[in-house]
Amino acid sequence: AALVIALLLLAAGTGGIGVWLAAAGMAAVVGVAGVFAWRLLRDLDLLRRHIEASTAEAPERPPRPSTEIGQILFLHLQRLQRHARGRERSLAVELQTASEILEAQDDPILVLAGDRSVLRANGAAGRLFGDRLLDRDLAEAIRHPEIVAAVDAVLAGGPIQTVPLNLPVPIEREFEVRIQRFERRGESGERESGDRPEPALLVTFYDLTATKRVEQMRADFVANASHELRTPLSSLMGFIETLRGPARDDSAARERFLGIMQQQAERMSRLVNDLLSLSR
Repeated sequence: AALVIALLLLAAGTGGIGVWLAAAGMAAVVGVAGVFAWRLLRDLDLLRRHIEASTAEAPERPPRPSTEIGQILFLHLQRLQRHARGRERSLAVELQTASEILEAQDDPILVLAGDRSVLRANGAAGRLFGDRLLDRDLAEAIRHPEIVAAVDAVLAGGPIQTVPLNLPVPIEREFEVRIQRFERRGESGERESGDRPEPALLVTFYDLTATKRVEQMRADFVANASHELRTPLSSLMGFIETLRGPARDDSAARERFLGIMQQQAERMSRLVNDLLSLSR
């Protein structure tokens, strides 16, 4: 623009020859600028097509910019693409690892969205509640009002909830359902600021069936062992009171009672040995 203005001033001061020189200079400036603009636009179009091909996962053919600006833009684009591909590979590995960890858990696990719909479910959850879990509301998937109420409470900002669950069919099973909310964090590990993230819940069904059965078995065993020991012990106490009282001077009754007491004592000894054997 400065060169064009200078040529116009020159033409005004030198007459007709200056006009032709000014016109020639203007044509040269416009021509050079046009050639440079055309080369730059061509480089930008090459970069655009390269980005579209990379996004569509088409075979990449690196462009060859003809201008310095195009080459600089292409170098920056390559850096951004390398960073994006590295980040994509890292996220893919993290997602695959998380999926494998989720599937490896023996306990049923559900991941819920903010509207209570099921986002993810591992194999154990599918075997327990059926395969048609994804994208369904939790109330339709398990039909347990207490769990649904606990999920709503956690979604509303409440603390971690723990709810018991009994499934009587096809076999009776006892679960402890733990419901906790996710907190999205940035790459540095700090909680992200700005807009509130979409809430997500982790619902874990801890199977307590075996533990409950062991506890019941222990309770039944203690009750049965106590009953078996109480019978001979009551007999011994009754015979001792009889020998100290009415049968104090009855030698025949004393001999008969001592024999029965011997049998009951041996029975108690066998029970104690059985208990010690079970303990070992």
